[in-house]
Amino acid sequence: MGVPGQEQLPIIAVASGKGGVGKSSIAVAIGRELARSGYRAGLVDADIAGPDVPRMLGLRRDVPARSVTLARWARGDRGGSGLEAMEVDGLKVASAGFLMAGGQGLALGSDLSDLMLGRLLRETDWGDIEVLVVDLPPGISFTQQGVLSGAGRVATILVVTPAEVSHLDTGRALSTLREVRTPVLGGVENMAYFRCPCCGEETELHAPAPDERTIWADGVERLARLPFRPDAVIDAADLAPVLQAVAAHIAA
Repeated sequence: MGVPGQEQLPIIAVASGKGGVGKSSIAVAIGRELARSGYRAGLVDADIAGPDVPRMLGLRRDVPARSVTLARWARGDRGGSGLEAMEVDGLKVASAGFLMAGGQGLALGSDLSDLMLGRLLRETDWGDIEVLVVDLPPGISFTQQGVLSGAGRVATILVVTPAEVSHLDTGRALSTLREVRTPVLGGVENMAYFRCPCCGEETELHAPAPDERTIWADGVERLARLPFRPDAVIDAADLAPVLQAVAAHIAA
């Protein structure tokens, strides 16, 4: 059970300093494209307060949970309370959303959230996966990075919109990553523009941040610039540079 080859397993943490930037959509797209490319991939939905990955993958639970007991899980007594990975199109998925109905909330303090993240990583039955994508909640903490680094070889993809506040908040997250020496593979600028389906004209959706106030100016490579898509489905071709960076991390 748990993460195979724990110390060497490549982990791709998809992170942002701010919510609402489409981070979960990008994490799901990365996981799916890795699985389509032949990798044995897993995806952890680590946003405990807002686990949206199950719904994005067409998974749902309608029966409300009466309680979520971490203590029994912590003792390794699965007894029906542990979390099994579900598989969608070859991608194995674990989420706190599997423990609750879709409309239920789960209010946990930071310590319990980190404990839950640790259980999702280590005590899910992943089988023989060779890479794990982790959709992190907005913001990055030192303890969160400690949990991740204890589960494998971590590198991060940062997600921003062109807006200045998005770059500002993600710049703070970047500082934390550098303090704990977590490699950043690059960044994705999401929902940057809208392309008219009729004429192809592109309309910028944000007042762009001044160049000197972006994470690109702070040394992060912009791997992709993605349009806003009403259906939230990301074109695999747009992700090609991101997948190349991820593949290099897996092979390292």
